[in-house]
Amino acid sequence: MACPKRICLKDPHHQWSTTMTDGIEPTQGTGVNQADYMKLFMQELTYQDPLKPVDNREFMAQMAQFSSLQEARTTNESLSQLMSMTSANQSLMMLGKQVKLKGSDEVGTVHQVRFPDNAPIQLVIDINGAQLEKQLTDISAVI
Repeated sequence: MACPKRICLKDPHHQWSTTMTDGIEPTQGTGVNQADYMKLFMQELTYQDPLKPVDNREFMAQMAQFSSLQEARTTNESLSQLMSMTSANQSLMMLGKQVKLKGSDEVGTVHQVRFPDNAPIQLVIDINGAQLEKQLTDISAVI
């Protein structure tokens, strides 16, 4: 069953399927979010065949999947925060250090670290009196 831009449910054990679009739209890049998952889950319970309800084990498996999904989402958020803090710490450790930029033989001294909103951390590097803003990934070596 193909459902472009829709979310489809199909249960091979009970021979039913349904397509739902009651305000449920997949989110671009992240798949189904928690609220969408719960809506789908409730729709599945609502439209199940009353003569062949979902088995308790299957229901518990679905609840376990939901719990795992939530834990994975929390873990991803924590890892993202940890990566941001690590990057900030690495950038701050560059203060006062002489660095070499990628693709260049120029050497400069890191004088400032900037933390702009919703943008990568910027290092202000003094190279022969000129101040350049570069990202941590633009540095090839610390001298």
